[in-house]
Amino acid sequence: EASIHMAEFPKLSEQTDDSLLAEWERLFAIRDDVLRALEEARVAKQIGSSLEAKVTLEASGSALELLQRHQSDLRYVFIVSQVELKEGGGNVSITVSRADGEKCERCWNYSTHVGESETYPTVCERCVAALQEIERQG
Repeated sequence: EASIHMAEFPKLSEQTDDSLLAEWERLFAIRDDVLRALEEARVAKQIGSSLEAKVTLEASGSALELLQRHQSDLRYVFIVSQVELKEGGGNVSITVSRADGEKCERCWNYSTHVGESETYPTVCERCVAALQEIERQG
């Protein structure tokens, strides 16, 4: 009988593992503060859902470096439409504002690119790409 060999994932050194874990712990600590700020903005009727928000984080030093390293993940970590990073002094400061652009009919994220596609005028750039991919496969 044929034996199946599962592909092995490269093993990370424990040091790498620990530092990655520490990074995510710091990110989730910042996320707690962001969620609090989003809740305050919701109570103040500044936003409805968190996807209507743009979060601006001002940070310096290692905190800013950490956020920059994970910049492409932040909007998913915070469940918001946009995240902007700025260099500032001291602790991480959080500002919540309304997201730029229009609401995508498909994913409910806000994007300044909604309306750019003639084929899919009501969706954002990520959904346009996804819909084109679905069409290609169909």
